[in-house]
Amino acid sequence: MTGWILALCVVGGLIGLLVYVLGSPDRYEEMTEEEFEEEAKKKSLLGAAITGLEGTLRKREATILMEAKGRVEREATPSPGEPPEEQDPSLPRQ
Repeated sequence: MTGWILALCVVGGLIGLLVYVLGSPDRYEEMTEEEFEEEAKKKSLLGAAITGLEGTLRKREATILMEAKGRVEREATPSPGEPPEEQDPSLPRQ
């Protein structure tokens, strides 16, 4: 029985905490327009840095993939001195 009461108190406390967090005033409501613009600039600089880093990493990844693709294509192309694999082995080589 005490387990049910404890569980009910925990659930009630979590619901109360959720109502408190959702009902708290937004930090942007208390800011002036100048403060909001300053914070937006800070976030945009951070976003630009992250975007630049991601772009650099993606270019490096694309370069690695292109090099691997080129290697596979070079290995798949027979060299001029070798006969093609489709040729009948009973025919003499030229």
